[in-house]
Amino acid sequence: MTDTATPAPGYRALFRHPVASRLLVARGISELGDFVGLAALLLLAYDQTRSVLGPAAVYAARALPALLVATVFSGWLDVLARRTMLIGLTLAGAVLIAVPAAVPRALPAIVAAGLLGAVRAAYGSVHVAIIAEAVAPPLRLPLFGLAAFANQSGQVVGLLAGASVTVAIGPRVALLIDLASFLLAAVVLTGLRVGRQERRGPRPPATAGARIIAAHPILRGVALLTLATMLAGGLPETLAPDLSGGAWRPVVLAASSFGGAVFVLLVGRRGWLVRVSGQVVAAGALATALLLAALLAAVDAPALALAVANALIGAGGGWLIGAQATFARLAPRERMGQVEATIVAGNIMLSGVGVFLLGGAAALFGPAVAYLAAGLVLLATVLLTRPDRLPEPA
Repeated sequence: MTDTATPAPGYRALFRHPVASRLLVARGISELGDFVGLAALLLLAYDQTRSVLGPAAVYAARALPALLVATVFSGWLDVLARRTMLIGLTLAGAVLIAVPAAVPRALPAIVAAGLLGAVRAAYGSVHVAIIAEAVAPPLRLPLFGLAAFANQSGQVVGLLAGASVTVAIGPRVALLIDLASFLLAAVVLTGLRVGRQERRGPRPPATAGARIIAAHPILRGVALLTLATMLAGGLPETLAPDLSGGAWRPVVLAASSFGGAVFVLLVGRRGWLVRVSGQVVAAGALATALLLAALLAAVDAPALALAVANALIGAGGGWLIGAQATFARLAPRERMGQVEATIVAGNIMLSGVGVFLLGGAAALFGPAVAYLAAGLVLLATVLLTRPDRLPEPA
């Protein structure tokens, strides 16, 4: 077990690792393109519906397809060759994003977002399964941290660029940039050397991942905290068009991602977030940031203050790299894909359904109520589950 005061291996070691380096490069390319496309989808839906429910529907549409990945199709994630699956899923993403690029309307955007949610759930699950199988434990937290940095910085640059391109030119160009990023990431993944696939036995039942999590007290507690965190996963981006306008809109839209990128880059090399107790503290800090954002929204604070609050929310959400390390350490390696699919799909489903409900609350009662509800749910989960009270595994 990594001690809280002991730094994990440096980031340079990741780029010398034949598997970790390819995964990081492909992740960085894909994440940047994904959020350029997401910004286009969000603004396209908002501009055509003239309501915060438009972008909320983009998030919510991902719920059912992701749930199918975690149940009906989850057993295949630990049977088929994992490199082949990553490449195939990346190419599938390119095909899906081509639909709203060809027909930039709200309905194609929502449908494509839903199916992309399934692709992201499956991709993320296989990605973590490869890490658990081919990357040594001391390198995992730095790898999850740098991958999360790619995700968050991709959101910052991608949302800013995508929103700016969409406002200035229209959504089609931003969506074509996303399509190109999928194709480039697929090229990078063709050089991934994962060795011979381990024999993992017959395809397990659809509920195997959920049963593994439910049977392990630490995984169960961390999973509940993760789901409560993801309830507000897309809330800052969903509320941004309603809370700000003009030049401030892209800033408020990308602030959460900026905060998350800084946080994961700083803590990825430290061992304290490996411990469940550190993860619980960070989740509590996220709940506090959501409550602060509720207060600022209630008093009509300036856009700069709201951007800072969103940045703190993004930083608090960075604790999820610790949750990934915990799952990679404690879940059975031969079922890692299915376990990760269960939690990833649960995250997408809760994020989609939760942000749609919170978006509805924002439309009816104002953004402050949405932030307040998300903060109270997470705070209650932190106080009720407290997985940090359990003994840390050796």
